[in-house]
Amino acid sequence: MITRIGLALFIAPCILCGNGNNVIDPDTLRDVFGNPEYYSAASQTVPVISQVSPVIPASETLTDPDYWDVDELPAAAVADYDKFDWSITKRVASTSDANFLLSPLGLKLALAILTEAATGATKTELSQVLGYELDRNAVRRKYASIIESLQKESPQYILNLGSRIYIDDSAQPRQRFAAIAQQFYRTELKSVDFHQPIAAAKSINDWVANVTHGRITNLINPDDVSKMVVLILNTLYFKGSWRHQFAPNATRDGLFYSSPKLSKSIPFMNVKSKFFFAESTNLDAKILRMPYLGNKFAMYVIVPNSLTGLPRVLEGITNLRPEIDALQERLVDVTLPKFKFDYTSHLDGLLKDMGVRQAFEDTASFPGIARGQSLVQRLRITKVLQRSGIEVNELGSVAYSATEISLVNKFGEDDDAAAEVVANKPFFFFIQDETTRQLLFTGRVADPALVDGALKLS
Repeated sequence: MITRIGLALFIAPCILCGNGNNVIDPDTLRDVFGNPEYYSAASQTVPVISQVSPVIPASETLTDPDYWDVDELPAAAVADYDKFDWSITKRVASTSDANFLLSPLGLKLALAILTEAATGATKTELSQVLGYELDRNAVRRKYASIIESLQKESPQYILNLGSRIYIDDSAQPRQRFAAIAQQFYRTELKSVDFHQPIAAAKSINDWVANVTHGRITNLINPDDVSKMVVLILNTLYFKGSWRHQFAPNATRDGLFYSSPKLSKSIPFMNVKSKFFFAESTNLDAKILRMPYLGNKFAMYVIVPNSLTGLPRVLEGITNLRPEIDALQERLVDVTLPKFKFDYTSHLDGLLKDMGVRQAFEDTASFPGIARGQSLVQRLRITKVLQRSGIEVNELGSVAYSATEISLVNKFGEDDDAAAEVVANKPFFFFIQDETTRQLLFTGRVADPALVDGALKLS
């Protein structure tokens, strides 16, 4: 009996808040800012916000790092672990011209844990595609440092990263694998009875819902787990507020041009402030860095100069780092659409095209997870699924994801004039950890009015 490994990734939205009436509702304000002093317990009305006022540090200086950017981009670690992230993003983008959202980090962490259990050609292929060096201890230390960076707590943002490996009661997990997963990947092993699929699915879904603050509630259904032996699950939840927030009353309807012949009226947000910005000749596009409070995370928006210029941007994203490093701080007038959409992608075919083939075959080798496998009782990957969503509005961003790998088997302002960025045409964006340069989310907005999308390739 050949064991099957199902890899499912579920990613959720980046939320920048607001509504069609340009008034933020009380629940949203409390969700992002807590209960402000001016919000009366006796009244449920929110005062009219005519303008977003600048925040002045308590010291009355302009040097508080919590509110002002420094004179240069944050010093980042060498980005030697993001080649896979850009490659998989580029391949997803090439499958269609529609909206998409991907969590490269979520996928990579799940595959990294799986690689620890692989041997032979299976391990070699995974390591090569993920860009690992030969020293496995160096790989472990790298991931340990990435996870440590992501798990640092701050009052200015929320980032919850959780990993678990669920192993059926009938399997015999290897203690060495359990120790490595815990020490380097902060991943906990949990025993579960997959022969009770309803109870198992509920237990797993409750944990995912808790980590993602209720954004993902039905990751697993009983049919998914009825034949599982091992389930590797990674979840990620991010919530941040813009450092330079958009004035809610500045949001106006405007035309977004999805193609030369198709345009739609949607709400556009506007803010004018100092951002890191560049005009890229190579990409024929504008690059804008939009930081979140705390300066640890930022969204980068890349808007082509021409209506049909996004394919050129996406073709060049694997060489994007030098362009990012060239950003300069200046006054920028930003017009960005509000958008919200969900996305589901089946990534089996793309991973095979990238070179991960043996892991999907009957001859796959993953002996490190559990004892009892034989030549006719092997684990192999059968599916790679990612579900995602994003919402962008005036206040900030919320993003969340879950990555699942299941193994099934029967064995036991310095310028005179402001630069201008008007994202009224298809554009690319990504959210990254500025310390490690790891890509939490990458995506394309081709039509802000669409709310659902899917990629299915086998």
